[in-house]
Amino acid sequence: MREVIQKLDEAGFVAYIVGGSVRDFLLQRPIKDHDIATNATPDEICSLFPHSITVGKAFGVIKVPTGSAEVEVATFREDLEYRDHRHPTGVRFSGPEEDARRRDFTINALFYDPKTSRILDPTGGIDDLKAKKLRAIGDARTRFQEDALRLLRAVRFATVLGFEIEAETAKAIHSRAKLIAHVSGERIRDELTRMLMSPQSAEAMEMLAEFKLLKQILPEVDALRGVVQAPTSLSGAPRAKRESDIWATTLRTLRFLQKNVGGLVAHSVPLAWAALLYDVGKPVALLKNDGKNFNGHEIEGSALAREIGDRLRMPRADIERIAAMVEGLLKFRDVFKMREATLERFVRLPYFDEMLELHRAQASSSDGNLAFYEFCAFRRRQVVSSSAETPKLIDGKDLIQLGFMPGPEFSAILRTIEDLALERRLTTKEQALEYVVSHFVK
Repeated sequence: MREVIQKLDEAGFVAYIVGGSVRDFLLQRPIKDHDIATNATPDEICSLFPHSITVGKAFGVIKVPTGSAEVEVATFREDLEYRDHRHPTGVRFSGPEEDARRRDFTINALFYDPKTSRILDPTGGIDDLKAKKLRAIGDARTRFQEDALRLLRAVRFATVLGFEIEAETAKAIHSRAKLIAHVSGERIRDELTRMLMSPQSAEAMEMLAEFKLLKQILPEVDALRGVVQAPTSLSGAPRAKRESDIWATTLRTLRFLQKNVGGLVAHSVPLAWAALLYDVGKPVALLKNDGKNFNGHEIEGSALAREIGDRLRMPRADIERIAAMVEGLLKFRDVFKMREATLERFVRLPYFDEMLELHRAQASSSDGNLAFYEFCAFRRRQVVSSSAETPKLIDGKDLIQLGFMPGPEFSAILRTIEDLALERRLTTKEQALEYVVSHFVK
């Protein structure tokens, strides 16, 4: 970053550090990356840095490679007309004050001049930082009308920074909430994931609900609000009155997960999303069961998790992992009744550590019964410490040699042998073959 600024300076151009890194520096928060704003045109930037990436050149943005990273260098500009509530039709190169006024929030429109060590603040961002207020630049309704993604960015910045949203900005979010429909699924996904991975995930979801944004982007989750839990928990223990609302329990789960996740698993994107979606099938199940119970909600929830994942264009591996955790979470209540092979297979699932943490968070946030968690955590530690893979004594080739043809019975035999091996009732290939001959050969 320094070498880029130095080279621009030596060529006679102005070069300021701009945006989030200046804000975070003043707030004494960790700085992830730096963006540079300059009066050099895109062509002039490319001349100075021949290996630049020019994908955003039409909008005055050039990415300059610096070792293993890239620095975004943008020409001071003002945006022209917005027609799709997301992107300007073009830009006009200008100066730093015009550049500041086109940005979203005052705290993101600060410039730092490394040459003079001074901060330029055209929109009053420093006062808002001191007051811990998030304020849109200029007319708030216009800022959100221009770019609807700013609606979600407002919630993220406010919750992550612990700022209050200024009154006119908050009114504008309420009035412009429906514009979020113009934002692509992947951009919505990215903002939501950042919120869910932050220590303020529950606060962010609450704020999205208050601003009616949750109903627009995740109506399946918004539907949890006001839905009453069953009078008893999965373990049979009476629920406290405070735990009667599914939405409230979901928020407590998010809070618990952020504060307590650890041990065998680190917090992950699929785990964060599964914590938000694990009860998402209950309103559908309640409707299908004539309002009597939530039977089958894990199947409904898994299907909805896939629909949401597809709509937000999540990676396929993440979608399947989230859906599997949503569907599998209910299995914890049956672990004391599982046959040994079923339990062994359960705790060997590749995503079991994440699901175990999710179960702990959910149980701690509802009835507080951690008996299932402690039992499964112990069994999981046994598997991890043994480093033993699922035993596979025979395979399809062995069955073909015995005269079996691939088909339903073929798979059933292999499954039976694997169960017996997991239960340590069969330990060698010879024993397995003898069992097949004595029980399946007609």
